[in-house]
Amino acid sequence: MLTPTTLLLLTPFLYLLSLLLRTTLYRVRARSLGCSPVAVYPHKDPILGMDLFRDTLRAINTHTLLQLWDSRFRRYGNTHYILTLGRWVLMTNEPENVKLILGTKMDEWPLDGPRLHAVVPVLGRKSVFTTNGAQWREARGMIRPSFVRDQVADLHCFAKHVGNFLNAIPKDGSTFDMQELLLSMAMDSSTDFLLGYSTNSLLEPSPEAKQFLEDFEYTSREAAKKSRLGTLLLWLPNGEFQAAVTRVREYVRTYIRKSQAEKTDKKERNYVFLHEILKSGADEEHAVDQVLSVIIAGRDTTAAAMTACFYYLARNPAAVQKLRKEILDVEDEMPTWDQLKNMKYLNMVIKEGLRLFPPASTNSRAPVKDTVLPRGGGPDGKQPILVPKGQVVRWSLYSLHRRKDIFGEDADEFRPERWDENLRVGWEYIPFSGGPRICLGQQFALTQIEYALFKFFRAFKSIEPRDTDGPLLLRTNLTVTFANGCLVSATPDSK
Repeated sequence: MLTPTTLLLLTPFLYLLSLLLRTTLYRVRARSLGCSPVAVYPHKDPILGMDLFRDTLRAINTHTLLQLWDSRFRRYGNTHYILTLGRWVLMTNEPENVKLILGTKMDEWPLDGPRLHAVVPVLGRKSVFTTNGAQWREARGMIRPSFVRDQVADLHCFAKHVGNFLNAIPKDGSTFDMQELLLSMAMDSSTDFLLGYSTNSLLEPSPEAKQFLEDFEYTSREAAKKSRLGTLLLWLPNGEFQAAVTRVREYVRTYIRKSQAEKTDKKERNYVFLHEILKSGADEEHAVDQVLSVIIAGRDTTAAAMTACFYYLARNPAAVQKLRKEILDVEDEMPTWDQLKNMKYLNMVIKEGLRLFPPASTNSRAPVKDTVLPRGGGPDGKQPILVPKGQVVRWSLYSLHRRKDIFGEDADEFRPERWDENLRVGWEYIPFSGGPRICLGQQFALTQIEYALFKFFRAFKSIEPRDTDGPLLLRTNLTVTFANGCLVSATPDSK
């Protein structure tokens, strides 16, 4: 009979034997399916991967995580394995792999794993970003009517908030944080467009609104950290995080109750997203889940994309000149939706900003059964690979959008003209994701960006950077923001 001491001594041996057996069976099956081995990060700690964990944690704290991942892709290949806190993660920035995961075999790659469990406390269990199958289709169906063309093309909804944004910009050439103004404008415009009223944070921000924004930023940042550093962090107690989540969700509840109390009042818009959710019979928690999802889609990603465009334009006066010429050639102060969509250089500028700075820059999935990805194996990384059931696969659009074999040797540079050079991309360029889960708010975001840039460069003839010349530091929450803001100055047009 084995004693407890003997069992304790045998445990490491049995674990290693089990691991060796699983690895051998995996390799045999992979060869039978024509799959090739995948590159592995050279860990100093091959058991828990604490070496990489420390590097990742340091990068998160110094706002260089996306750059760290990018350097690993360039050094170890477009697809490779890493070990973090005892769990293997397959990193990839191969368009064909992402296409299969998000598109052709989406049902085999549902939302699950650390990323899902990390965001559920914030967004809830019925959010469009945390559900699969029938629940996801129901949630998406609730949101879709808010983003049909008739709603998105109503520029009058954006106009007053863009006007408030322009009024808040210093006219004396002094430095201001463009990101802060854009986040406020996007919140005002999103709540007006989607909920029927505006937070008016550019005009009269309430203490409650300020607290909500702080809590929302903190909870999304902590959720993102948990999803990237490993499963173990999900179960560590964090009282500050829980308190912030409670405040965020309670803040949204107050507006739901306000909407219910005022539902007979006349609203500026015929269609109000929140009213439709409540009319559908959704309970309060379900409504909170969807509202928070809409705020992320309507505020965070839009503000981040606009900030990126202004950041790069401030460093490219030649692009500003070309853009202003196109904008000033339009006679109307209030452009139509079609006019904005037909402005070629304006849309190339936005495409280039989104290429270099995709707001939702990273994502992950895990398959529900053993499956094959088309790229990542062999010495050249172009052979198919076997992915076991439950294996987390993560990709980075920050890196995918900077691949020199796709976008050229100057892929790290802001050059809108590349989009006028017969550049043909599909899954190589997906700033709004792709497949059935493609962002419903894509046209909503693009229209706001187009209109904001149009009005800004009619009012201001130049924009200049006022921050340091050091590396761009990016804070990776559920969406990406500039860690130190986007400090610029603007010169009004004297006309």
